[in-house]
Amino acid sequence: MNRFLITAILSTVLLAPSLPAEEPAVKPAKGNYAVLIGVGEYDDRAIKPRPTADVDAKAMYDFVIDGKHMGIAPERVALLLSSPDAKRKSEKATKANILKAIRDGIEKTGKDDLLVIGFFGRGAPVGFDKVAFFAADSTVADRSKNAIVGEELSNEMKKLKTQRLLALTDLAFKGFDAGKETLAEPNTYAILSAFYGTVSDNKDADDEEPQQIRDKVIALSYLPGNDPIAVGDQGLFVKSFIDALRGDADKDGYEADGVVTVDELAKYLDKEVTEKARTLGKTTSEKEAVPVVVGAATAHYAISKSPAYAEAAKRRAAFAALVAKGGVGNEIAAEGEKYLDRMPKFKTPQELRKAYQQLADGKLTIDEFGKTREKLIAAMKLPADAAKEFTETMLIGAETIKLKYVKPIDTGTLTAGCLKGLFRRLDEPMPKDIEAKIKDPKTLTDDDQKSLFTQARLALGKREDLDDGKDADLALAAMAQSIEDPYTVYVDKETMKKEESRWRSQYSGIGVHIRRDLARDGLLVVSPIKGSPAYKAGLRAGDLITEVRRELDPDGKPLPEGAPKVISLKGMKTDKAIEIILGKPGTPISVVVEREGEKEPIVYDLQRGRVSLETVLGVKRDDKDEWKFFVDEENKIGYVYLTQFGPQTAGELLRVVNQLVKSDMKGLVLDLRFNPGGALGGALTVSDMFLESGLLLKIKPREGKDERYYDQNDPRLNFNRSKFPMAVLVNGGSASASEIVSQALQDYDRAVVVGERSYGKGSVQTVDPFDRTGGVFKMTTARYFPPLGRNIDKRSTSGKPDDEWGVVPNKGFEVPLTREERQELGEFLLDKEHIKRNASEATKKPPIKDKQLEKALEYLRKEISAKGAAPAKKAG
Repeated sequence: MNRFLITAILSTVLLAPSLPAEEPAVKPAKGNYAVLIGVGEYDDRAIKPRPTADVDAKAMYDFVIDGKHMGIAPERVALLLSSPDAKRKSEKATKANILKAIRDGIEKTGKDDLLVIGFFGRGAPVGFDKVAFFAADSTVADRSKNAIVGEELSNEMKKLKTQRLLALTDLAFKGFDAGKETLAEPNTYAILSAFYGTVSDNKDADDEEPQQIRDKVIALSYLPGNDPIAVGDQGLFVKSFIDALRGDADKDGYEADGVVTVDELAKYLDKEVTEKARTLGKTTSEKEAVPVVVGAATAHYAISKSPAYAEAAKRRAAFAALVAKGGVGNEIAAEGEKYLDRMPKFKTPQELRKAYQQLADGKLTIDEFGKTREKLIAAMKLPADAAKEFTETMLIGAETIKLKYVKPIDTGTLTAGCLKGLFRRLDEPMPKDIEAKIKDPKTLTDDDQKSLFTQARLALGKREDLDDGKDADLALAAMAQSIEDPYTVYVDKETMKKEESRWRSQYSGIGVHIRRDLARDGLLVVSPIKGSPAYKAGLRAGDLITEVRRELDPDGKPLPEGAPKVISLKGMKTDKAIEIILGKPGTPISVVVEREGEKEPIVYDLQRGRVSLETVLGVKRDDKDEWKFFVDEENKIGYVYLTQFGPQTAGELLRVVNQLVKSDMKGLVLDLRFNPGGALGGALTVSDMFLESGLLLKIKPREGKDERYYDQNDPRLNFNRSKFPMAVLVNGGSASASEIVSQALQDYDRAVVVGERSYGKGSVQTVDPFDRTGGVFKMTTARYFPPLGRNIDKRSTSGKPDDEWGVVPNKGFEVPLTREERQELGEFLLDKEHIKRNASEATKKPPIKDKQLEKALEYLRKEISAKGAAPAKKAG
């Protein structure tokens, strides 16, 4: 399964719109099936017992067969435990029995059934990119053979017929003796991919139809590095999971509606487990234990009945009796069933539900109900001019993509893709007549497209999640996604503000790298950004921001009436906190921080400013936080690490190289590892900087448009080979602009490329403002080819190792890393960027063994020695 798919799913873990209410409240349990595995005792004494595992599996068994909640027939529940339980008719949780039970569950569930899989116990990494779940007869030493390896489970899940999967895992990836074996960090991706067996390993996330994963929900107790917490003889996660499905999570809307949905479960676990972990946890790892519910953005089905179900059922029966008497027409009958079945997400539909309840309870006459309904339906009706504005925006959006996208694409196809995606994202059924019209999109005329957009928008009506231009933002995002190009996206105005630092290396705010500190419940300053308002004011790494004070909103306007001036960040989602802290340059904001060693909180009064991220880094910082760029002082070898290609990267790199040349630099390492790319102009300038003359890049746009050629054209940027030899470091995280630079320098034999094969992104994207919404289209508009014409684009091939794609290190300079080494390197390079509180903290972490950098230095020392320019021996 593609890693980008996991990332995409994780980034939308919680809260998307709820399922259309015409679906039955809870699917009949007749075809549902459960496989519950609790392994608390192991034959291998090298694996420590985990008593909560068996208890959790038994508790889940008792819950799923309870007719008041899920009502799965006991004969359709496979329970596997460390030791037999005669009452519940369990089997021993051996590897063979576990796999057989899972196969049976897959075989005995159909496409409309729910399959529940619960796995509680311990797990361990296998190699550097796999995980294994221990069975009772597994051993640590031979776990790749006798434990449930993720790939084995994934192969079984590929046979799944049901679109509804609810998998929950509470696995501790510790508590075993591996002897002298070196273990990698547990791999979350590998756990998730074990359950997403339907997704091909060779495709990008955006190549997959969302239906393949939309009703699969995977709930992980915690990320693998955290410590599980017990409450009595049960695990906190499973206890909270059962409490949620019993009815504690039935809270959406103005009252419990009698069912617990995936949305409600995800919200409950996120809040309940996180809060209890913070309270009950004894270590930082326990306090920061946060559950992860993957799939809640696309799956919205009801899982179980809550205590309110009986009352809701009586009301539905009363309404059905009214319908049977002929008291209401067919339209009202269908609509009433829909509204009484499930709690609507929005306020006006909730009011209509109340009216139906009053009608069913006899508190409203049919005439009274009719008048109330008429008013509410009118309130949900979208004005014609709003639908017209939406339609115009969509037509302009489709035309924009048609004119600029790298491949020919007609607006009819974009219209159909947009409407499919929009209704799917809102989880609303598409009207049958629209569905019929878009079956052959290439036949749609301009008038057809215009009519379809208007019809679709009117059908969706007036609702809170589509107010204030959100309808256009959602639809344009769906339109871009329908192209199935992961590099072509639409980004709305608000998201663009948050993503600006990643896209442009600049943003407006106070200038801090932050993360949520769950143990202390605040925003932890990982590092101030050099030169930013926060840096100048004295904020330090390790400060905890607990409160924000303001007199104006982020745009510098007076706060709306009732808006708080003092905002506590305790319990607040990180995205929301960032939204408050970001703002227009020059606007005031105060942050309250707790600092280690200080008895009282410190208040910093700041002016937001334009913050530029550092993209040109050296070996280490001096006591003034300036970079030192010589990695080998004796041999005068410089080192520059480019984190990305931003607007100021080329200019800053030129300044640094000039400075190094003046300091008698004899060789240079240019580190582009984990550099995702950035501005094309920056990549060309950097390439130009080190080459004398010749072609730098060929840009091949869509058919019918002229190719563009970029040559070396600035003689002032001429640090050629006669000045100093070079080595360029790349790896699988080097993409786009990084590949342009490294391949150009390799093609002209200006530098040797050292490390691992690069990512393989051989396409060019442009970022075009879309004035009607304030958002932007980031769109693939061309492919590029380096000087010797090599194919860089992995997506244009099968992606196999023997295919031509990416930048390949020079022969003899390939230095492959294990997954663990690569992860350690990535963390080291990321941490390097951060400004430490003091010199002692900067030296706390020992330097890593960087085999790729050592290979580059070895080459440069030989080159320097051959020229007789400096001693060849290694610096001490």
